[in-house]
Amino acid sequence: MSDRLQKEIEELLAKLETFPPRRPLRLRARDALVSPFRSVSYRLRDLRLPHVSAGHLLLLAIAAIVIAYLAQPGGESIARFVIVGGIILFIAAFVLSLRRQSQPPEKRWRGQPLELSRPGAGSRLRSWWGHRHTRR
Repeated sequence: MSDRLQKEIEELLAKLETFPPRRPLRLRARDALVSPFRSVSYRLRDLRLPHVSAGHLLLLAIAAIVIAYLAQPGGESIARFVIVGGIILFIAAFVLSLRRQSQPPEKRWRGQPLELSRPGAGSRLRSWWGHRHTRR
């Protein structure tokens, strides 16, 4: 083994034997208190929420209106507020369901537009006919 390689190995082993300085008590206590909440926040961040469509909102609004009308929990005033809220939600969901995109988004692959449609039978026949007459 060369002397240079031997020296590098000894330096690395010497660094492994020295431990990092101990952190202050206040920082260790703070980390002990914060770490459970940090793991919960990571789990909540990775949680996938279900997709809610305008149809779901319409059904929810109708259900709220019917349940508030039939059950009237806590008297008439609360039922009225729930019914008015259901009507507002119904109108908002209806307006959202009418909103349409003018064109579907263009499909792209590696920055280039992707054409998925094939030429029709007529264009293939014209192409065949054109190739046939250009040979003569």
